[in-house]
Amino acid sequence: PPEYRPRVVLRYADSSDLLVSGLVDGGSEIAAHPAVIDVPVEHGHVVLLSNNPIWRGETQGSYFLVFNAVLSFDSLNAGRKLDPK
Repeated sequence: PPEYRPRVVLRYADSSDLLVSGLVDGGSEIAAHPAVIDVPVEHGHVVLLSNNPIWRGETQGSYFLVFNAVLSFDSLNAGRKLDPK
């Protein structure tokens, strides 16, 4: 059913717009691919992250992805547009 389809919440930018830093060189492998996906399951959600935002405590700028998923668990459907297909 449409209400259980995964939804891409956040995508990586095009390769020309990605900031090169640390482990990313060029970024063509991740360019325009999903970074965060929300999957409704029964009465809850599974939030899939394409990276580990708390890896070794070094990526503090991406902690908000985890905090947002944990603290906003009850309103993850907000703004969700259902595709009738």
